[in-house]
Amino acid sequence: MDTALVRPPSPTYTAITPVTRAPEKDQPASSTDLPAEDTVRPSADSSGSQRAATNEQNRASDGRADQSALERYTPAVTRQNVFDEDSESLIYVATNTETGDVIRQIPSETLLRLRAYSETVAAYRTQVEEQQRSSSENEAVQRTV
Repeated sequence: MDTALVRPPSPTYTAITPVTRAPEKDQPASSTDLPAEDTVRPSADSSGSQRAATNEQNRASDGRADQSALERYTPAVTRQNVFDEDSESLIYVATNTETGDVIRQIPSETLLRLRAYSETVAAYRTQVEEQQRSSSENEAVQRTV
């Protein structure tokens, strides 16, 4: 039984693996061995260790400076989740503890006002529709009488 809806099997791919070989020895182009009297000897008080110590001190002081700069420019913030009974929604409020200013509010005050406005318009619309229905029913009753 042969049907046209059967797909041929998908092709399989085999990974091509390269043949591993031993690494080649690197030979320098010229000899760099110097006699002992021509080589530079490090001093007893190595300057490399001094540089490493000063770098560590600089990193520590930079870390403290970065932390203090972060504390200076980042305000202390308190975060709260408040349930607003008027809009029946949960509101996230972040306030600056030093000034008391609201830094961030989700949903925003504008959105809360728009929601209240749309609910008021919807309530007014249903009220008008109910009045129209009751007046049309009264007219129908008066016509039948």
